[in-house]
Amino acid sequence: MNRALLTVLLTIGLVAIASDVHAEAFVRVIAQKASVKSGPSGGYREVFVAQRGQVFEVLERGTRDFWYKVELEDGTAGWILGDLVFPFEVGPEEEPGIFSRMGGAIRRTILGPSPLPYANVGLSFSAGILDREGVFFLRPSWIVDPYWAIELHAGLNPRSEKDLFLAGLGFILRMIPGAVVGPYAGLSLGAAYIRPKADNPIDKEETVMALGAGGGLEITFKKQITVRLDARNWTFFDQNKASNGQEFTSGLAIFF
Repeated sequence: MNRALLTVLLTIGLVAIASDVHAEAFVRVIAQKASVKSGPSGGYREVFVAQRGQVFEVLERGTRDFWYKVELEDGTAGWILGDLVFPFEVGPEEEPGIFSRMGGAIRRTILGPSPLPYANVGLSFSAGILDREGVFFLRPSWIVDPYWAIELHAGLNPRSEKDLFLAGLGFILRMIPGAVVGPYAGLSLGAAYIRPKADNPIDKEETVMALGAGGGLEITFKKQITVRLDARNWTFFDQNKASNGQEFTSGLAIFF
């Protein structure tokens, strides 16, 4: 009788331990936006802005007030106020398929959340080709809101017979702001200064208008490292003539 009772108690204990091992605690954001802080208080620095419906795994419960320490998608951690989230637990789930596991592993290991929802300024440096010649672009921007940004550009296109310097102003429209892989469209207008090489007696030094239109992708990796890919058509024109060139560039972007 005692042995049977002991066996039952041990079985119950093992089941409880197994349930605790597999059970995981999460919170779902129920506010429209929720600030994630570097510590369990409103006075700490903001490290992320969570959107309604986002789910985070709970790492720790704060000892003061009502804060949860959660894991962000880029592997870092932050604190979120309990009044802005709904806590829940889940048990073991059915084993996902191989493609679901691969996709989840890639996202957890490589990709991270976009810093755009809480950034004010962006800066990107890109390199690639323009009209089948090398080109370099520096593009600082002011982020008006998650969708729109005003962007400056300064570029150098060192060609075989002449150098092309570009500068101007335009705007960026982000289609899915805050997405890990975010498409955008851009339009810019400025000037292009053409300087012939020393051994080029044919072309003359001149300044023409430059209109660029196109778009690209911003891909955010862990630690908020963002890769930017651009594809644009440039039209160089004055009152007498016009020509086109295609830009294909890639580079890094940082946000503040």
